[in-house]
Amino acid sequence: MGSSATVTHAENAALMFRYGSLVNHYADSVRFARLSSSAVRCRQLVRFRRLFEHAREHSPFYRHLYRETGVDRLVIRDWADIERVPMVDKALLRTVPTQDLMTRPITPDLVRITTSGSSGEPFVIYQARTEQYTSHVRVFAMLCELGWRPWQRILMLTRLEPSAVLQVEQDLGLLTRLRRGLGLFERDIASIYTPLTEVLRWLDSHANAPVLWSTPGIITILCDFLEEQGRRYQFRLVVLTSETLSRTLRSRCEHLLGAPVVSHYGLQECPTIGHHPGDGGYFRIQSHACMLELVNARVEGGGGTLGDVVLTNLVNHTMPFIRYRTGDTSEVLPGPDCPAKVLGLILGRVDDVLTLPGGQRFAHHHAHALFMDFQLCTQFKFVQYPDGRLALRLRLRSGEAPEAVRDAALARWRTRFAEVPLAVEFVDTVMPVDARTGKFKNIERLSAGSA
Repeated sequence: MGSSATVTHAENAALMFRYGSLVNHYADSVRFARLSSSAVRCRQLVRFRRLFEHAREHSPFYRHLYRETGVDRLVIRDWADIERVPMVDKALLRTVPTQDLMTRPITPDLVRITTSGSSGEPFVIYQARTEQYTSHVRVFAMLCELGWRPWQRILMLTRLEPSAVLQVEQDLGLLTRLRRGLGLFERDIASIYTPLTEVLRWLDSHANAPVLWSTPGIITILCDFLEEQGRRYQFRLVVLTSETLSRTLRSRCEHLLGAPVVSHYGLQECPTIGHHPGDGGYFRIQSHACMLELVNARVEGGGGTLGDVVLTNLVNHTMPFIRYRTGDTSEVLPGPDCPAKVLGLILGRVDDVLTLPGGQRFAHHHAHALFMDFQLCTQFKFVQYPDGRLALRLRLRSGEAPEAVRDAALARWRTRFAEVPLAVEFVDTVMPVDARTGKFKNIERLSAGSA
């Protein structure tokens, strides 16, 4: 009896700690938004020093890296000291056993995330639950800044099923009680696999919901269908995430969905970095949670200056990302706020949207949902040939039997697209990234003469 009571007390204490940490994270977001860029940098320096010293002491990878580069005794006092810390990238981190990147043992209570493979291959990331849940707090802060309130419903057109319960909702039962008891934090989901005619009926039945949340690829499919049907909607806010939002798509959404379009910017290495509210050519950065740098500045043909985005996730102390080259390129804006508080427009992932033989549309979010955790390959890519044929290209993991992998891949495909023929093709070498964006396209429509 005493042992059971002790366990219950410990669980309650851990839960209260989570609630307290998340409330403090939201308060941090509000405080940092009011600070000048110089004040932001001063506070980021303190947090960077704490993270740097923690990783140096507890992560075998960072301890070795910093010893090899002569910064194992470095004390971070100013920005020049930060610039002495070596940068890392995904290619380097892939060469290291995951446990060596960690500052603590991998245990079942950690959150395991797989990236979308924008660099060509998915990558596994671990976080403590409280660290991962801060990204939800940053979304909450973003939406509140944009005028949303907790009693307003959010519609989500996403890879989740309508009955889905998020892990954060399971762990923080107060959220579920607030939804059921007071009607707060309500959201309704339509799966990306739902026929578009049913999606329109779903939208019609929630005509008073002010916010629609989706991705550029999925919203492109919806906009195409709305134009075919001669339909328009009137939301107050549309939030798009996971892919780069073009000016053309922004304009289409504003016309067909009747609302300002917000581009949410984040990476699995640091979910919810910032957002582009649509009223200027920049992203507002959640600078209490991440520190950004722009390196390798150069002038492009159009006359604008671009830089490569380097990220330090100030929240994830479990698997640190310190001076991490994201692979994204951004416009360098004049003035001291960039990149401390704002960031120029991002040149990132731009996947094609494919039309399947039956008329269905297929976007990055579909591919990611189906194959993000497919462990039998190191790389996957959907391609559509000029004659309409669809193929899934796979690069096998060492030792895997091609026929078994083919069968497993087709079994997954048929759970959602049983009537659509799919060829499985195996490649021997790493499939290259897109030359223009530096990102890997999981979905590509091939032109005549292309491989």
